[in-house]
Amino acid sequence: MEIESKFLVVDEAGIQDLETLSQLGDYSLSEAAVQLIEDTFLDTKKTALMAEDYFLRLRKEMGKEGQWLTIKSLGGLENRVHTREEYVSFLPEEASVFECPDARIRNMILELSSGFDLLSFLKLEQKRVVLQVKLGERYIAEFSLDHVSLKSGKREKLYSELEIELKTEGTHQDLQAIAEYLLENYHLVKDPFSKFERALLFKENLSEKTLLSSRERAFCMQLADQENIYGKQAKILLSLEKGLNTAEVSLLLKVPEREIEALYSRFEKERLFSFPFSSENNGSREFHFQAERYALGKSQENIGFKEWTLETLFELYGANEAKAEEIRTNALILFDGLFPYHRLGQQERKILGFAALLQGIGSLVSPEEKSKIGKEILLTHPLKGLKLHELRMLALIVELQSPEISVKNLSSVFEESNLILPPEIKNKALILASFLRIADLLEKGDWRLLPDGIRQIEGAVEIEISGQDAGKAVKRAEKRSKLWEYLFGTKLLFISRKKIGEAEIIEKKAEKIKEETEKKEENKKEKEDLKFAVRPENSMAMVAQKVFSRQFARMLAHEKGTRKGKSIEDLHDMRVAIRRMRAAAKVFEAYLDSKKLEHHLEGLKSTLGALSDVRDLDVFREKAEEYLKKLSPENEHNLDPLFTVLAEERKKARKNMIIYLKSERYANFKKDFSDSLDASESWALPTTTTKRDSLPCRVRDVLPSILYARFADISAYSEWVEGPYVSIERLHRLRIASKGLRYTLEFFGDVLGKEAEIMIKEVTALQDHLGDLHDAVVAIDLLGSYLQTGDWGLSEGKKYSKEKKIPEGLEGLEAYKTYREEELQTLLNTFPEAWAKVQSEEFRPRIESAIKNL
Repeated sequence: MEIESKFLVVDEAGIQDLETLSQLGDYSLSEAAVQLIEDTFLDTKKTALMAEDYFLRLRKEMGKEGQWLTIKSLGGLENRVHTREEYVSFLPEEASVFECPDARIRNMILELSSGFDLLSFLKLEQKRVVLQVKLGERYIAEFSLDHVSLKSGKREKLYSELEIELKTEGTHQDLQAIAEYLLENYHLVKDPFSKFERALLFKENLSEKTLLSSRERAFCMQLADQENIYGKQAKILLSLEKGLNTAEVSLLLKVPEREIEALYSRFEKERLFSFPFSSENNGSREFHFQAERYALGKSQENIGFKEWTLETLFELYGANEAKAEEIRTNALILFDGLFPYHRLGQQERKILGFAALLQGIGSLVSPEEKSKIGKEILLTHPLKGLKLHELRMLALIVELQSPEISVKNLSSVFEESNLILPPEIKNKALILASFLRIADLLEKGDWRLLPDGIRQIEGAVEIEISGQDAGKAVKRAEKRSKLWEYLFGTKLLFISRKKIGEAEIIEKKAEKIKEETEKKEENKKEKEDLKFAVRPENSMAMVAQKVFSRQFARMLAHEKGTRKGKSIEDLHDMRVAIRRMRAAAKVFEAYLDSKKLEHHLEGLKSTLGALSDVRDLDVFREKAEEYLKKLSPENEHNLDPLFTVLAEERKKARKNMIIYLKSERYANFKKDFSDSLDASESWALPTTTTKRDSLPCRVRDVLPSILYARFADISAYSEWVEGPYVSIERLHRLRIASKGLRYTLEFFGDVLGKEAEIMIKEVTALQDHLGDLHDAVVAIDLLGSYLQTGDWGLSEGKKYSKEKKIPEGLEGLEAYKTYREEELQTLLNTFPEAWAKVQSEEFRPRIESAIKNL
C-alpha cells in the first residue's frame, strides 16, 4: 500500500531552497540522491487495465541495469492523502513483464489484460531529488522533489512536484505534521493527481476539472462503439465530458434530453455503479489464472495450455450434441436477423455458436446449478482455438443463462461472478447471452426458427416460430426476451406457424425417452464415504457402533476442559471428535437407518456450531502470533489493534458457547445419544432383500470398492486443478474429499497394514496444505472486510462504501493482510507438489497392496 502527500511547487524560484533542505520541523533529512528517470506506461489497445482501476509502469533509472515494474490502483485520494494499492518488482534487462520474478504480479497482469497485448501508450521523464525523512532513528518517509517533463506531439509541459511517501516506521500523524510544515513555509499546493493521471490529462488535452475520472473515462471508451443501452450511456457521458450541454448531446446522439438529464443525475450519485459490470469493489477480486502455467514469451500472442475440443468435452460430460446443435442454429438465426441492432462481428458470432453448443455442459454434474458449473468447466477445460478473453467471455455467457438472472439483479450477478474482463467484453457477453436465453428455451419442444422469419416492423421486431409446439414456445420466448428488449429498447414479437413433420415428432419422443433414461441412471448413484473396521469379518453396522462410541467418549472427555478454557487444545479435540462422528454418519449411511440417526446428527451439528467460532478465532490468533515472531522486536505491537478485536469477538463467542453447553438442549442431546449408542443394533439396516438375497455388508466384501471410490473422489479433481484456472472453491472441496480418503484409511488401519500408514501421511500432507490455503483465503477476507468496514466478520453480504477507507492506526493490519496474500500465492504455487504425491504412480499400487491384507 502506497501512502503519500503530493504538492505542486507553485514558486519555481523556491525549488533551490527545497533541494537544500536538511530539516522539516522536528524531522531531519538525509543527504540528497539525484536520479534521472524514464517512466513508460503499458496497457492494452483499449486500456483494459485502466478500466479496471489500475495502471502499469516500467521505471528505468538512467545508468542502471534493469527496471522496476509497478502496478498501482488509480485515484485513492482521501482527506488530501493519496492511498493506493502498489505492487513492485525488479525486472531484469530485456525481460518482458511476464518474466517478472514476482508470480503475484505476473498473475495480476495476465488477469487484468485478459490476454490482450500490452502496448506502450504514455511516457514521462523526470529528474528526482530523493532524501530520507527521519525522526531520531525512525525512518519516517521519503522526500522526493521531481522535475517532470511531459511531451505530446509538439506540445511540452514542465512542472515540479514534491512527494512525501510514508514508510513502515512512519504514521499518518507524521505525514500530517510534515505536510502542514511544508504548506506553512513554502509556496506549495496539494496535488490531487498522480503523475500518471496528470500526464494522461496533458496527452488528451483535458482540463484538471473533468466530469470523469481516468478510470471512468477508460471504462466509457471501452463501451462507446457498442450499440446497446450501455454503449449509449457511455457515449452520453463522454459527450458531456467534452463540455457539450444536454441539448447538444441530445441533438448529436438522437437521445431525448430528459433521458440524458436522468443519466447525468444518476451518475453523479452512483458513478460507474450505474453500469452492472463496473466491478468497483476491488477487494472482491480473485486472481485465478496462473501466469506460469502459460507459455508466455515477450508477447501474449501464443498463450499455451492444455486445450479441449468440442468432441472431447461432449464425451467427458455426456452432453446431447443433437440438442446443442438445434440451440446453436436458432441462436445464430437470431444473431443474423437482429444484426441491425447489435452490430457485432463474426468473432462474436463464433463465440455465440460455441456458447449455444456448450450451454448445457454442466447439466450432468449439477442440474440445479448447470450454468455456474458450466462456467467452471469451460474455464478449467479451455476450448481449443480461443484466446484468453474469448475463453472467459464464453464462460460468462454460459453463466448468464441461469434462470434466476433478471434485469433487476444484473449488478449482483456480475459482482458474484468475479470474472475479470474488460467492460467491452462483459457487455458483448451480456448481449450474446440475451440471444442464447431465447434460443435455449425454445429448444424445449417441437419448433424451429426460420432464417427468413425475422422482420422489422414499426417500433418492434417480429419473429416467426414454426412447429407443433410453436404456441407454447411463443409464450416462453416472450418471457425470456426481456433481457434483449432492455438492452436494445426494442420489443420482440413472437408469432407461431403450426407446421411440423412426422419425423420431427418421432425424434422428439426419442429425445424424451433418452432424457428419462439418463435421469434414472443418475438416481442409481449411491453415496459412500469414510469407513472404519476392526476385523475383516465385522459387519459395517457393528463397526459404526464402535466408531460412534469411541468418538462420543472422546467428545465428553474434552468437554470439561473446553468449559474451563485453560487450554485451547481441549476445544480442538472436542470439535475433531464431533467432526469424525459426522463423517462416520456418511460412511455408514448405506448400512444404518437414517431416520433413527437423524435426530442425533442434528445435535452434533448444533454442538459443532457452538464450538466453531471460538476455535476459528483461536486459530486466527495463532497464525497472527506466528507472523509477529518473524518481525523485528520494534514491530511486535503491530497487530495489537487486531488482538483487541479478536479478544472481544472471542469473549462474545465463548459466552455463547458456554450458554449452549449448559443448556437443557445440550444435556438432552447427550443423554439421548448415549442411550441410543447402548442399543445401536437397532440402527442397522437389513442385510438381505425382501427375497432373502444376501446384501454385502462385511468389511472384506465392501472395503476394496470403498477405497477405490474414495481415491476416485480425489482423482476426479485432476481436471479442475491441473489446468490454467484454479478455483479456490474447488480446492476447498478437494480438501473435503481428501478427508474422506484419510478417514477411511484411518478407520480401517488395523486391517490395511503399513501401506495405509504411508498413504495417510501423503493424504494428510495434501489436506494440511489445502487447509492452510483455505485459512489464508478466510483470513484475507476477514482482514479486508475489517479494513474496509470496521466490522469483524466475512465480507459476504456486507455493503461497502464507494470510497475505500482504512481505519487510522491499522497499517500493521495492512502489512499482515499482504503477508497472508503472499502466503496464499505461495500455497497456490506449491500446490502441484502436494497434489503430485497423491496422484503418483505409486499411490494406487499401495491401495492394491493394502487390500491384500483382507
